[in-house]
Amino acid sequence: MPEPAVIIRDLTVAYDGNIVLEDINLEVARGEIMSVVGPNGSGKSTLLRAIMGFKRPAKGSILVLGRSPDEIQKTGLIGYLPQNMNYDQNFPVSAFDIVAMSRYSRKGIERLGPEDRAAINGSLEKVKMQSQTDKHFGSLSGGQKQRVLIARALAMKPSILILDEPSIGLDVVAQDSFYRLLQKLRDDEGLTIILVSHDIGGVSGVVDKIACVKRQMHFYGSPKDCIPSTALEKTFGTNVYFLSHDSECGTCRRDK
Repeated sequence: MPEPAVIIRDLTVAYDGNIVLEDINLEVARGEIMSVVGPNGSGKSTLLRAIMGFKRPAKGSILVLGRSPDEIQKTGLIGYLPQNMNYDQNFPVSAFDIVAMSRYSRKGIERLGPEDRAAINGSLEKVKMQSQTDKHFGSLSGGQKQRVLIARALAMKPSILILDEPSIGLDVVAQDSFYRLLQKLRDDEGLTIILVSHDIGGVSGVVDKIACVKRQMHFYGSPKDCIPSTALEKTFGTNVYFLSHDSECGTCRRDK
């Protein structure tokens, strides 16, 4: 069996002496989609920052593809889509330009070569945005922008894709299309995908594993498992109900 993509053991993270995450343990297999779920302020984004090496643990260890987060930072093997992208809507950049930024980040002032252009165009094709290559980025819909930003991450040919609240601002149809894209990237490219969400119902039909986090880990496993009500209460508070649908659900089943 290949080594897991991410191994976290007894992780504790603090800011200014205040513990944000405490005794977190998990493993993310290669080629798996894992979602970290929890309310605002539960430590979800902090966990991502620790995995990427942007926040050092107060205690415990993290291995990413068999290396420390500090080492993995320099390899380009992690593609990252942050929660908030601040940009001028009127700035004259195309979808191609946005994706090209990831290649320029390692080339400095060098011009893009044939290999770079092939990587950019290939990434746009993978996210079904090749027809929008020359479109002004600010004119694209929310879902299209997310796809272009994923293409930007893919252009560096990462092994792990990390996304922080990627479905915020997308309508239900765009969310469904976006999640199907993530599944296709997992299946076709073998990508390991880690995403943060506050919506456990929205990601339950998409991911292989769910981590319910609010300072501590209250559940980690497949969404097909029965998540204990006590774990949901500790993560989200009282009066939380979780409905999971699968291919055998009469409501969801479709005629082939």
